[in-house]
Amino acid sequence: MNDEDYGRINLSIISEDKKLIVSYHVAQSEHNKTPHIVIQGQEFVGLENHYRQGWVRVQTPSWDDHMITPGLVRTIIDGCLLPKDQLIFVDWEGNLI
Repeated sequence: MNDEDYGRINLSIISEDKKLIVSYHVAQSEHNKTPHIVIQGQEFVGLENHYRQGWVRVQTPSWDDHMITPGLVRTIIDGCLLPKDQLIFVDWEGNLI
């Protein structure tokens, strides 16, 4: 954990077969940076047949994300089903790539 992550809550969503792994810092809507999810697993609908090394970060809308709820988890999972042409890639700070 680095100083920037201190006090943040990270929500990880992992499929049963561990092919879909994404993480999301809860309460990103409270910050001035672009919210994003981090794709860690090898399976992600919009990245099928897309070569990549390491983690990929994708911009998200500003969700009601002040606390973890089943609705937030569902919203994140729905976001994982977007086709590649609807994904906006960002760097580790949320800046557009």
